[in-house]
Amino acid sequence: MNSLPDNIILEILAYLPVKYRCISGRVCRRWRRIVQDNSLWRHVDLLPYVLSLNKLWKVMRAHFSECLLTMKLGGFCDPKSTKWKKHSLSDAMLLDLQERCPKMVSLTLVKCNTDNLNCKNLPRSLKHLTMNQCSWTPRWLNTSTDLDLTELDLTKCSRVDKFDLIDIAEKFPKLKHLVLNHCYRATEAGFEKIVTTLTDLTHLELSDTACSDLTIHHMCRNLPHLEHLNLSNCGQMSQSSLGTIAGALKELQSLNLSYCRQINLEGLTQLAAAPTLRKLILEGCNLTEVDIKSLRERLGEKVDLVIPSVKSS
Repeated sequence: MNSLPDNIILEILAYLPVKYRCISGRVCRRWRRIVQDNSLWRHVDLLPYVLSLNKLWKVMRAHFSECLLTMKLGGFCDPKSTKWKKHSLSDAMLLDLQERCPKMVSLTLVKCNTDNLNCKNLPRSLKHLTMNQCSWTPRWLNTSTDLDLTELDLTKCSRVDKFDLIDIAEKFPKLKHLVLNHCYRATEAGFEKIVTTLTDLTHLELSDTACSDLTIHHMCRNLPHLEHLNLSNCGQMSQSSLGTIAGALKELQSLNLSYCRQINLEGLTQLAAAPTLRKLILEGCNLTEVDIKSLRERLGEKVDLVIPSVKSS
């Protein structure tokens, strides 16, 4: 290794997870200097490790700088764990990130407690915010003032309700990518506010929510640029909505209807009128092999049908 130039060692260290990258810095002074190179700390994935506040502070102070672009962090929010009330972030950390990493554009939090955080302290440079399975304080986003998000993912933040959706619509008018999968407390009124206000959306996911025919009606009237739509496991949607989707969403490329067991072949054939549809996901639907063969003939080769398992005819 001593015969290798610094740039080759740097290339090798780039393949290591964060933990072993830090350990490598203890080998010798030369490696410590190489490990501190900014190029190794543009994208930091801490999801494999659940760090306490003290340990995260050490990582931030030792390695985070203005080159950091994205960060992923896992937390303790697991009811099965005895530590589920512990915090992984603090307002002081968010303010330090804002100052230390002014170019940070993406933050991913998984199973993190946020009841000690104020949304207004998130880095102002953020464009993408993902919060999966996090504890949620009602109307947490209402205090946001300077964020200019284009992507927001709140998958399995189960306490998100219609008031949070109203806040999202009013605070982030430039959103193009919105994921609300498994937000079962969100109501039709909240969805209506989203789809009538965020008219620039190109990607929308409402899997396992209370999305109904009325929501889809408003969606088709107000989201002309929608390209990707996930309605899997939306049991309140009827087959008539598929005709509305096919006729109104002229730029739709991908549609997920997995586990919508109320949908049958008659309804699905209406999607043949969708001019730009290229991918249709139908996992867990009540279709036989004969149904699928007939559907393929109706849709043609332009549409990729994704159906992992089917019932025999």
